[in-house]
Amino acid sequence: METNKMINQLNYLFEILDFETISSLSNENYKILILDFFIKVNKLKYEGLSLDEDLKSFINSKHIQYYDYYEKSSIYEERMQMILSELMGFCSPPKFWDASLEEYMKLKWGIDINQQSLDFANF
Repeated sequence: METNKMINQLNYLFEILDFETISSLSNENYKILILDFFIKVNKLKYEGLSLDEDLKSFINSKHIQYYDYYEKSSIYEERMQMILSELMGFCSPPKFWDASLEEYMKLKWGIDINQQSLDFANF
């Protein structure tokens, strides 16, 4: 799949990261949302999405788009900064782009993908 189409799909995924949702979720429900988000981004990664200049530009535009909300909620700012930093690779290992999804989620977010108790419909 070409990069522009994958970035359009990624843009659609970012719609679930809106201010009202992210700033009001409990920590547990936030982790469920993050797992769902990164599972979908991982699918795009396996379809060829990589951390190239187009993706970096897209992520930077998201940072600018969300900036005004940071003053309204420190929780939103912290959560969005974490997501965007992870996608940009400005983080400690394991990095999303270099690790398997299972390893990344377990070591970075403390989420065992094989755990059956996560319920995506519950947030």
